Amino acid sequence: MKINRREFLSLTGKSAAGAMIFAACGLPEKELIVQSPVGYPEDLVRGEDAWYATSMPDYANGDGVIVRVVQGRATKVEGNPDHPINRGVATARYDSTLQILYHPDRIKEPLSRYSKSGNVINVSWNKATNDLRNMIRDSKDKITIVTNPLRSHSSYVSSEFAKKFGAKNMYFDPINQNTQQHTLKRIFDLDRLPHFDIENSQTILSFGADWLSTWYSPAQYNEMYGAFREGNGGERGYFVHVDPRMSNTAASADLWLSPIPGTESDLALGIAYEIITNNLVEEKFINQFLSVIDFNLNEYSTSIVAKKCDISEEKIKETAKHFAKHTPSIAFGGGSSEAHTNGTFTTTAIYCLNILTNSINTKGGIIPNPESVLPKINSTATGNSLTDWENEINRWSNGEVKTLIIRGVDLLHGMPEFTGIEEAISKIENVVCFGQVYNDTMDYADLILPEDTCFESWDTNIPEPAPGYQVLGTQQPIVGQTMTSDGSGVISNSKSFGDLILQISKDLGENIGNNMESMIKGDLKELHGNVSDGSIISNSSDNFTNGILQRGGWWNLSNKNKNFKLSTKGISSIKSNSDFSSIDHHSDEEQNSGDKHHSSDFFLAPFISNSILDGRLAYAPWAQQTPDPISSASWSTWVEINSHQAEDLNIREGDVLQITSSNGSIEALAYPHPGIRPGVIGVPIGQGNKNGGRYAEGRGSNVLSILANMRDSESGALAWAATKVTVSKTGNRRKVPKMEGDVEARPVEPGVPVLVVSPNETAKEAQEHNHHQYQKELFEKKDSKSKSDH
Repeated sequence: MKINRREFLSLTGKSAAGAMIFAACGLPEKELIVQSPVGYPEDLVRGEDAWYATSMPDYANGDGVIVRVVQGRATKVEGNPDHPINRGVATARYDSTLQILYHPDRIKEPLSRYSKSGNVINVSWNKATNDLRNMIRDSKDKITIVTNPLRSHSSYVSSEFAKKFGAKNMYFDPINQNTQQHTLKRIFDLDRLPHFDIENSQTILSFGADWLSTWYSPAQYNEMYGAFREGNGGERGYFVHVDPRMSNTAASADLWLSPIPGTESDLALGIAYEIITNNLVEEKFINQFLSVIDFNLNEYSTSIVAKKCDISEEKIKETAKHFAKHTPSIAFGGGSSEAHTNGTFTTTAIYCLNILTNSINTKGGIIPNPESVLPKINSTATGNSLTDWENEINRWSNGEVKTLIIRGVDLLHGMPEFTGIEEAISKIENVVCFGQVYNDTMDYADLILPEDTCFESWDTNIPEPAPGYQVLGTQQPIVGQTMTSDGSGVISNSKSFGDLILQISKDLGENIGNNMESMIKGDLKELHGNVSDGSIISNSSDNFTNGILQRGGWWNLSNKNKNFKLSTKGISSIKSNSDFSSIDHHSDEEQNSGDKHHSSDFFLAPFISNSILDGRLAYAPWAQQTPDPISSASWSTWVEINSHQAEDLNIREGDVLQITSSNGSIEALAYPHPGIRPGVIGVPIGQGNKNGGRYAEGRGSNVLSILANMRDSESGALAWAATKVTVSKTGNRRKVPKMEGDVEARPVEPGVPVLVVSPNETAKEAQEHNHHQYQKELFEKKDSKSKSDH
């Protein structure tokens, strides 16, 4: 069969057709040469562009992307239309990641610090590698390796390294999802996050999670949300979002409910009470729900819940009725709703609502995901809990860790000050940091190693959450080391984290693998021998591997999780173990009189930035300048405060406010608006970097630094939305950098009516009547008014 490139790409854009092509069309070998020509000279003047499929696990959580490469340089990142996670949908953050490739402050060579108080100096890779090798050899059984949560070959290399050298492997995520995963395991016996089948739902009830902006894979959820709104062949979906702050997701909802922070569990159980007492669902589902939530529901009557949450009874009843009657329905939560001291209790109440509507393992509901298609790669990963981290930091302080290796995280920026991490890390003999741009943690590093970006290195990725079936994403180098504009050298003489760990391990007598490329390709060839269907089918293992790289991954719609069961283990103990001391409800007098508007005490509601995330994209000017979807602010740290409360406190936009908690204070620019409930302030995460390159350092404030020492009593996760703060004016004022403008509305003259031709009337007559007559009457009125003024 003869086929040209255009026809080939057209056919492979469709998943089913692509599989058939690979199975039956006998594509010539040259069509499957998909690895980027990283050896091409940069001065190649042919002017041809090429697109390569890859993934960006550090930034896009499993989304498939295609990167445009022109003359050896990556110029554009788009969504991969064939990838089952985001299906071609892209976000503004994709292009921002390109700027790490060509960042002017990218670390060029390995850096070494010869004393804890000394400056860093450039060293060769030979010396840096030798130093790292000696550190590991001399520190066996006293090593900790810290990375961001990984589900990839890098995570396999990291965990195998830890086993071989007696190291402890830790994951760090400033805004972790420990409580959610802890709850899902406890209720549904799920080892990994389920697929939220939004596109096939009729009613969505979400709590806290800003899933259209920053939660897991917003590109995936936006694509599914479009199908949900279109009705997917049926009735248009109805969406209720619960969050004290109006996020991008809340702004997209049909109904936004803003409860007092920490009372989301009351609201969820109030909805359940309304459904059960009015028999809005079948009795068997009610009995199943009560077997899991085995406590007195009368404590959560609509009237009681309305008072506790400060939400009207009518809205609670409306939500319950719609959720029960317009099925399939789905309820899920995360983000701020789980980040309180009663987080496990809250997430339990939220996810158990799906039992009432039979939305578990059904179309339009919560669908369990299967395990990783590659057994060596973990299918789920989340940051360690606050309790885990406190124990680890104590080990550092006590001298139990001699060498600390850090990759993909900025501990000093992301960890609250109450943990004492700054003092503890200074006591470790050897601190090694991998990265692209100098960050806050690197001030304490003895060895700093420039790391390849996701566009320069080999890796894989297991998406979390997957779409209900097995998916494996691939990451390949699409550019080589790039020269500086003056041609004096490369922008960064970086290396792959995985390759370097493999090399060091081999040098010390522990062979984990030769390099990342050979390991990944070997595992893909092994996969070829273990599967008989899926997105790629080929008789040749080489063609199978190349086909996976060309499409950015492998997936199989038939490989689903069929071993799902409902677990009731220990659910009844959650309530008694929950600590509600962080929830300071307003008294009846305050609620009725409005005195709460004059209080300077607030719940602090940190939220992940839509552009720079938790700070991992703060180095990128494109990300910094991307406006927030609600305030349109950028390049700064602002504080969202209810406009009525701001007026009562005499706070205007741009006032520099001091936000003080029990663990310190920060400053931020006031942004009053109605999209946040009284008694709550919202502050974006990600700014306040001491280092981070010219576009990040010294900009804004780090809200994570002042969080209180509070945690979920069950999972031990940081209760990052439970901090109480006071707000005061500093007396200073600056303009908030934002896109919306400051032009006030002003009256304008009425326009000329549209010409209307009546029956038996010519166009000329209509023009005379509608236009000239109107103008005549208008000016007569003006003349009359002018004479009366005189």
